[in-house]
Amino acid sequence: MGIKYNWIYPNYDETFIKELESYNISKNIAKVLNARNITDLSSVKKYFSDEYEEGYDPFLMYDMQKAVDRINEAIENEEKILVYGDYDADGITSTVLLVETLLSLGANVSSYIPNRFDEGYGPNKDAFTKIIDSGISLIITVDNGIAGVEEVDLANDLGCDVIITDHHKIQDTIPNAYAIIHPEHPKGDYPFKKLAGVGVAFKLAHALLEIFPDFLLDLVAIGTIADMVSITDENRIFVKQGLELLNEDPRIGLKMLLELSSIDSKIDEQTIGFYIAPKLNSIGRMDSAKLGLAFLMAEDATNARTLAEQIETFNIERKQVTEDIVKDVITTIESSDKKDKNVIMVSGNYHEGVLGIVASNIVEKYQKPVLIMNYKDGILKGSARSIFDFNIYTAMNKISDLFVAFGGHTLAAGFSFEEKNFDKIEEFLHNEYEEYKQNNELKSTKNIDIVTSLEEISYQFLSSLEVLKPYGMDFEKPTILLENAMVLNKTYFGSEKQYLRLTIADEVGNLECISFKDIKAFDKVEKNDIIDLLCTLDKNNFNGRTKLQAHIVDIEIKEFLFEDLRFINYDISKIDSNCLKLSKTIDDNANNFYLYKDIDNIGEDFDYIYLLDIPNSKDYIKKIVECKPKKIYLVCEEKYILSEKYQIDKDRLIKLFNIVLSTSNKQINITQQLDKLLVALNTNVDSLKIMIQIFQELNLVNFENNTIILNKNYKTVDLKQSASFVKMESIFEAEKILLKESIANINKLFDNK
Repeated sequence: MGIKYNWIYPNYDETFIKELESYNISKNIAKVLNARNITDLSSVKKYFSDEYEEGYDPFLMYDMQKAVDRINEAIENEEKILVYGDYDADGITSTVLLVETLLSLGANVSSYIPNRFDEGYGPNKDAFTKIIDSGISLIITVDNGIAGVEEVDLANDLGCDVIITDHHKIQDTIPNAYAIIHPEHPKGDYPFKKLAGVGVAFKLAHALLEIFPDFLLDLVAIGTIADMVSITDENRIFVKQGLELLNEDPRIGLKMLLELSSIDSKIDEQTIGFYIAPKLNSIGRMDSAKLGLAFLMAEDATNARTLAEQIETFNIERKQVTEDIVKDVITTIESSDKKDKNVIMVSGNYHEGVLGIVASNIVEKYQKPVLIMNYKDGILKGSARSIFDFNIYTAMNKISDLFVAFGGHTLAAGFSFEEKNFDKIEEFLHNEYEEYKQNNELKSTKNIDIVTSLEEISYQFLSSLEVLKPYGMDFEKPTILLENAMVLNKTYFGSEKQYLRLTIADEVGNLECISFKDIKAFDKVEKNDIIDLLCTLDKNNFNGRTKLQAHIVDIEIKEFLFEDLRFINYDISKIDSNCLKLSKTIDDNANNFYLYKDIDNIGEDFDYIYLLDIPNSKDYIKKIVECKPKKIYLVCEEKYILSEKYQIDKDRLIKLFNIVLSTSNKQINITQQLDKLLVALNTNVDSLKIMIQIFQELNLVNFENNTIILNKNYKTVDLKQSASFVKMESIFEAEKILLKESIANINKLFDNK
């Protein structure tokens, strides 16, 4: 098992894999799908069908018809409509999507995104009051609203209808909204439950426009990937088609933003996940997210460039603020007793927009649940991040009365509480995690898709997998287990040496492997270690050069039975006298030196066994393994390597026999024909002598007066009936294994688990 995870190996259905191969699906693709429990052809087609699809009928969504009728009524009556959004990438794209849809229908529409710092997430009464006072008679929420029970009641009292479109967890009490469009509505039966906020908004747009609005799928792709929802089923359709649109006709603002990042390659899910989404999120983290709306809706190149530069500035600022807070938090932890506690809670005068990112960094460093908070006016407000499968939301819910507010899911939560409750919350969470540790292994599981070796890795191998893109939640990049690779080099890079680079190798090539997180977990990995590497595979484009690169997921340092002391002139006098030493020549039982032939007569068990030279048979190696030592050290210092001295094999023996058979008198005088014979057989005199001995043992020839004489009564025989042939073959096999094979292959060959 790995350092970080318990690995779950794939159990392939070979019949299913062969069936997929018959449809020209590569074996690697078939393995990945089968490893992920995709076992029928109809499901397989969903993952790489290029057929144009529209997803499910939007009117299958509960309250959809009611919402469409109300919006059309508002447009016809020229009512003022407001789209109420959220400040993250999903919320921003949702808002833009619905505003553009309503504008195309001639609606009098405006938008509102609450400020993270002053108003927080979702509907709030002050904002709703101001909005309604301005003449708005219909509010449509996107990516929020399902928890706004009191706010919707307020809007109703003020004469404003509210239509909620959301995808977040539905609470026990549902708002009394005019219509609620939610894939998990308790009275609905929508086929796919895992839409992002922008996906729900898109379904409303589809219903309103009465056509499939594929021209909006660029926004859906961005919001869906950014919000890390499941990239399966309907979301897969949206993301796939959205990426096509982004590459064919990107919005001018996105084009400018990518230019500022010097990205001119094809836009894929990684481009969104690593470049576009974080920068859109940085707007709401550092300032008002309204800038994001203007950016995505910009039509003028000059304006779009200016907005893109502002976003880039926000992103740089976000990174610096995050880095500064992380350093401050670490200093606080290291200078106190907090690092000894089960749950780390740190507060300070911190920027609220980056607390979740900071908490994630601290979890990675200390491998514990973390709460990072900003302190203001007696209230601590912040973000929690958890680890393994410890459900931080459930734990906090048990003491909900100690919080002013909180919400979230298994591994992440947002919250606020009064300063006076700090110690109570800390103590409770400490005890909850202690109980979790007592009852759970502190390791998550990781599924393996393909098990292979480094020699199989190539550009063709990677290309064979990319048919499955896009990757994302619930359909991540294939995890590849590379077995028995040697660590050639280990280095750290980055401004503070915060990233890890390994170079691994086998007999045929090497591969660069990198990790940008959890590098402390791999401290024990050293140069020359033999490892199994769990990774994902990618191409790295740098300075005009492209090369294959592995992203490290996990590592297992192989604890081999056989350890390598070959080819280094090892001094056997250094061996502890309590260890067993085996050889063909040294017989000193008092000091635990034994001959291989006496292995069955050794009366005690040894944890450590040294093979000083090569035994005459592979069977001896098997017997040594059966003694179940902790380690077998291969010294194997041979004075004479018999497989190099003697050129004897089946082909040479057949050739020699045919030469004798082809002579007129069925005999060869060695004295007269020696040189010709050695050239013909490409062998030497010592080898020839043993070959003649083998023929004599098989009763094929007689050897008299230095002459090979064919036995007229010879019969076809099995070479293994010759003791000399079997002995030489056994010696050669043992030498090949212990002198020619890598230590990894030797261990694999004699793995008796």
